[in-house]
Amino acid sequence: MASPAPLPDLAHYLRSRRARLTPEAAGLPRSDTRRLKGLRRAEVAALAGISPEYYTRLEQGRQRHPSPGVLDAIATALQLDIDARHHLHHLTGAPAQQTGPATAQTPRVPDGTLRLLDSLTLWPAHVVTPMRDILAWNDPETWLLFDYAELPVQHRNFAWFTFCDPRAPRLLADWEKVARSNVHRLRHALAADPHSRRGHRIVAELTACSGDFAAIWEEHEVRGPTTGVHGFRHPQAGRLDLGYTAYVVPGAQPLELVVLTAEEDSPTHRALKQAAAER
Repeated sequence: MASPAPLPDLAHYLRSRRARLTPEAAGLPRSDTRRLKGLRRAEVAALAGISPEYYTRLEQGRQRHPSPGVLDAIATALQLDIDARHHLHHLTGAPAQQTGPATAQTPRVPDGTLRLLDSLTLWPAHVVTPMRDILAWNDPETWLLFDYAELPVQHRNFAWFTFCDPRAPRLLADWEKVARSNVHRLRHALAADPHSRRGHRIVAELTACSGDFAAIWEEHEVRGPTTGVHGFRHPQAGRLDLGYTAYVVPGAQPLELVVLTAEEDSPTHRALKQAAAER
């Protein structure tokens, strides 16, 4: 007997979001006999103002192209944030065209960005693609982690390093947080460029390499560029806590300049200053 065809991404995404939203969070009563943790299909449909039959067809993959208005109503019913809402719309995009030479080639980092990167002698910084490929980095970044030139070009990727390099759990104090962030960013990038050969290749490699990646990927979370704090374990300096900010690099190809900083006169700041003085 043939196995059933896999659900399209839209159907899978709706199911995963519905399962995570509790009746209490949606403002609905929960009966004492209720066993389902998430919402029922009919409850999502009622919150979105659409028919249960139509919503059921979406989750079963029998309706793949709802209108933008319907998507917005469903996004509101499921309490999706801005990144998740955009992702929902991306999943119903038109059939893709073949990837052209511009997206097939390795992106080029603008000269001005490279000069800026090199001028950051205190703060670790790097340039990364949406698919998490590392294109350029400075000396403080090498001190913080290692020289990415040690890796083969195809493995100079933050997601690959996080899930497949044995050094990652030792160097990344917040490994699980970083791991989830990389998966969410990959989901976001593939939704924006669903026919990226590089994107699908790295997802396939990571799925084969890491059961952790495969499990987080199936959660179907998405996240765009953001800010936050990551912890590192440096072999000489010990625990370092660095805030990160991703700056979008203007140009034909989407790139981000990510800069890691610390509060002035904090232990992390002092460690970075000492490292800079010794270089």
